[in-house]
Amino acid sequence: MAKILSSLFVLLFSTSALADLAASFDKIRNQARHYRDPGAVCEEVARAEFSEQYPAPQYEVIVGVAYNLKGRTVGELDMVLLDKNTQKVAMVGEVKCYSNLKNGLTKAKQQRKRFLTHLGSGQPLEFINTATGEKYAYEQFQYVTQFISVSQRGGKAVGFDYELEHNLDEMTQLRDQIIHCQKERLCPIP
Repeated sequence: MAKILSSLFVLLFSTSALADLAASFDKIRNQARHYRDPGAVCEEVARAEFSEQYPAPQYEVIVGVAYNLKGRTVGELDMVLLDKNTQKVAMVGEVKCYSNLKNGLTKAKQQRKRFLTHLGSGQPLEFINTATGEKYAYEQFQYVTQFISVSQRGGKAVGFDYELEHNLDEMTQLRDQIIHCQKERLCPIP
């Protein structure tokens, strides 16, 4: 009896996980992006999840904002939350889906430190959306007070601020599905 219940639980969990992956697929499938970089799917899932928490039209969740100094890219912000009412950045998030979550958190902290150092240097940074080329004013980023780290499911245990709904294996499956969809010309290609 215990074996039957255990098998039933696994089956129900697997069905639920597949349904969650299908929902995530539907949310990100129209983001025309190269998914060869394994972090891309995590960033798009983060965009989808944060867009639900911070809905339009008041907010816009932007993935991939490079910051440049004197024409040279010195860093990239994985996720930016723009408050459309104030036209100010309300939050910056570093999204890290790593097999070694501690290394991912270390990387996120290093990137946060680099960004804050450049932001506080007094030198005017240029901010550019890496997907659209849209430029943002330095003043929009000047008073960022919330900077979070985001990982796949399981990251809170090692110190991430927020974890996405999928684990790394599920993110890999989702990535493979999107790449296949793009190859079949059923999903947009950048």
